[in-house]
Amino acid sequence: MNSIISGDATVDGVRPVVGGRVLSVGDDGAVLVDGRRAAAGDGLARALARAVAGPEIGEDASERAITVDQTNVSVIVDERLMVKIVGRWSAADRSALLLDRLAAAGTEGVERLVGSVGWRHPDLGTSTLAIVTDYLPGADDGWTWAVADVVAVLDGGPEPEWPALLGARVARIHDVLGATATSSGAAAPAARLTRADDALARALASADPADGATGARLHNRRASLARDIRSLEGTAPGLEFPIHGDLHLGQVLAAPDGHGRREYTVIDFDGDPQLSADDRERSDAAARDVAHLLVSLDLVAAVAQRRLGRADDRAFAWADRARGAFLEAYRGGLTRPELFDEALVRGFCAEQLAAELHYADRFLPVWRYAPDAAITYRHSPTDDHPETPWTPPPSAPTSS
Repeated sequence: MNSIISGDATVDGVRPVVGGRVLSVGDDGAVLVDGRRAAAGDGLARALARAVAGPEIGEDASERAITVDQTNVSVIVDERLMVKIVGRWSAADRSALLLDRLAAAGTEGVERLVGSVGWRHPDLGTSTLAIVTDYLPGADDGWTWAVADVVAVLDGGPEPEWPALLGARVARIHDVLGATATSSGAAAPAARLTRADDALARALASADPADGATGARLHNRRASLARDIRSLEGTAPGLEFPIHGDLHLGQVLAAPDGHGRREYTVIDFDGDPQLSADDRERSDAAARDVAHLLVSLDLVAAVAQRRLGRADDRAFAWADRARGAFLEAYRGGLTRPELFDEALVRGFCAEQLAAELHYADRFLPVWRYAPDAAITYRHSPTDDHPETPWTPPPSAPTSS
């Protein structure tokens, strides 16, 4: 039987049945469907969409998987709704809460929450099972559309306006989510420094300085990266609140608006997938979102050079201009400027570059070239290790 409670969009029990599928939670916290990871076509996403949207979603509505690898499982239902089914217990609680707050404030340019489905588990408590949002037909993420725009600029095309638009949009998101901001506390500067130091140490430990390439370039720039990271030590505690947490251009969808222009939508408020569940839930400084977005502009510049098949300094010149436009619009858009401590940006950017490279080393080696390019461009080297100039690889780009 279908265990969704009518009018409540909640399932109950240890092994509830939804859409003819048995749900369970593994010992490691994984949410399982008939003992396996959820998948498009098993009927679960359709049943969850019907629980939220009602009979306008037919019993035979189509299900289609999206092609981006994610922590959760996202399924397009009836070409109208996006159903995100959690991969692990409590993985979407944060996202559901933040999207609800943004919707209540009438925030434009973020994914529209249609509803969510909860799960009341007798042993684990209550958590979000799925989030249902509007599906945006024809949308691409920034690893596609932003890269294409940069390639066009390098071919003599117009300067894109979206860096400023995104600056204003992120400012609005922060104004809404920062309405209940609190002091980060006296221990915050030391904690930030420790986290960033650890990120750099992990990146250095997994990079061979004798390889003449990525490892050598990183180790030759460790002093510059460490210097930026040390700037966090002298910063003020400042304010913190639930930020986006994983803000990069891959989290910005561009879809045609029907009038020859694009609509940009910020998605995925689940937090940084590289952090533990507890750490993802913690509040943080607005500057971290800003730094992550700035770093992603550099990564897009690297991918654009790969698309061109050559190193081209003009790509990073574009990134410099885009960073400036984003920051100017962000500062001007904040109605609560006290939320943003710009002194944190330099250290957070260095930390994020190190984290990107370590992520690539562990999970996605074909992505190493992008943070390698950004580190090489942004940080001055020593001559401790022989190194070759950065050049883009011939393999297809893969985003983080």
